[in-house]
Amino acid sequence: MNRISPARISRLIGDWRVTEGKVSQQLSLALARLIAAREVPVGGLLPSERSLSTALAISRGTVVAAYASLRDAGLLDSRHGSGHRITAPAATSGAAHTRLVGEILALPQDIDMTSGALPPSPILTNMLAAQRGTELARLAVGLGYDASGLPALRWAVARYYTDLGLPTHPDNILITSGAQQAVWLLANAIIDASDAVVVEDPIYRGSLEAFRRRNARIVPVAVTEQGLDMKQLEKALKNRPKLLYLFPEIHNPTGRSMDQTNRRELADLLRRYPTFLIEDGAQNELSALAGAMPRPIAGQVDPDLVATIGTLSKLFWGGIRIGWIRSAPPVISRLASFKAVNDLGCSMFDQHLAIGLLDNIREARAYRHEEVVSHLDIAEDIIEKKAAGRWQWARPSGGTAIWIKMPGIDTVALCQEAQRRRLFLSAGPGYSARENFSDVIRLPFVRPLETMNFAIDTICDLTT
Repeated sequence: MNRISPARISRLIGDWRVTEGKVSQQLSLALARLIAAREVPVGGLLPSERSLSTALAISRGTVVAAYASLRDAGLLDSRHGSGHRITAPAATSGAAHTRLVGEILALPQDIDMTSGALPPSPILTNMLAAQRGTELARLAVGLGYDASGLPALRWAVARYYTDLGLPTHPDNILITSGAQQAVWLLANAIIDASDAVVVEDPIYRGSLEAFRRRNARIVPVAVTEQGLDMKQLEKALKNRPKLLYLFPEIHNPTGRSMDQTNRRELADLLRRYPTFLIEDGAQNELSALAGAMPRPIAGQVDPDLVATIGTLSKLFWGGIRIGWIRSAPPVISRLASFKAVNDLGCSMFDQHLAIGLLDNIREARAYRHEEVVSHLDIAEDIIEKKAAGRWQWARPSGGTAIWIKMPGIDTVALCQEAQRRRLFLSAGPGYSARENFSDVIRLPFVRPLETMNFAIDTICDLTT
């Protein structure tokens, strides 16, 4: 039975209380948008009125009225004992429900803390400022299409891994439109419906969406204070899953790093139970530890059964849509054919720029390290002063967010309350295949001081 949880609705629905009119009308329009966009499937069961009202921090009567409106529009079939089943896409219903489909409603005063994205690095902005028209014109040669990526950039990425102690040839590299496309390409190339995919719990929510779109059977393994639960992992690997997806270095969302003991145990398990490993290294360059270098685990496992993801988005800027996959040449060839169908290849201008950025990687590392550490120190100081004894967290080894446990707090409802104050937060269940961590939020810390103070003051106000 495809039952849609209230936590999932709360995450997908976003900022739904921004239009005029009754709250129930706003809710029905927001749910209709989700149905039209196929974010929730036809045939799926919406949450009960009581559970959704709790998740959205509204009255049960509001949900009852919203569901009634969706039934009148022909979008729901509600039966006693069977729940509220989605029966048709909103695009086939009246204009009242379709006019807002696809709109993104946001106000200038919104403070978005759902993303840990970083501002542009000055190394990037300085390089862009130095570009001249004649230099850019030289880049426009040939037909402009190359699904595998610009050869010079593939050489540069190969040197990047070789410098990290992992010998790499350009044939091992596919250039992608960021790390997110890398995840989607791998998911589409490897996974078929009902295949078992082992993931950490919690895990990057973008990967969960990619695996869900492939109708994979997701098998979560707990991430504890001590690291990945190796007993759970061994049990999962014994059942011969299609692939294993991990963040060994800088975990998303917790920011933890797998220690040497866990790394050795992981490599040993993969030798005993061969499984294709996707090593997501998107955050590897954001260490909070002085002098730390990325430590790809690909060199410790079967090279034919691993794909490592990397990106320039974290070191330089999210607007540079350049990422990559490192894997065995046959895997890269297959992925390149998938990418050719998807977008024919990345922008040649961005790829040429990426070559120069990789030439400045040491300087970029030093800048981001200082930025991450200084902001993390400030954020922890604010939290200590304003929420000591009430919030629980471990200092992350890297990344841009703190994984904060708030005992006794329903963070899904908290996020809804915060939206009404123009503050957008991410609750823990969105990062879990089983929607665990209902008392956890992921709080980005690389933000201006006034933004951090506002966010933490608002959360404290809503939880006291």
